[in-house]
Amino acid sequence: MEKLQSRILIQHEKGATIAYLYNRESFDLLKIDKDSYDDSQFLEIGQIIEYDGRKLKIVNINFKMEKDFYDANPNMGINLYSPTDPSGYNCQIGIFVKDI
Repeated sequence: MEKLQSRILIQHEKGATIAYLYNRESFDLLKIDKDSYDDSQFLEIGQIIEYDGRKLKIVNINFKMEKDFYDANPNMGINLYSPTDPSGYNCQIGIFVKDI
């Protein structure tokens, strides 16, 4: 059974790609408060996040399951949307934001 390996896409509602997140360290760049019960973190519509000094409001979230597993194997070419993609993934969580 194939495991889910995800990346998070942060995209402006007008179409500009802001970031791809692949690990806990990059997720922490969003400066999201941790739950007092178990230190978990949530992304929700209406929430304010901060990235690279910008405050952004989440307006939509979606989950995309890829047909194929994408990895950063140089023998297979590169992902033109993210040529420095450091890890494989088979699903993507899309976080769509607007400036506030």
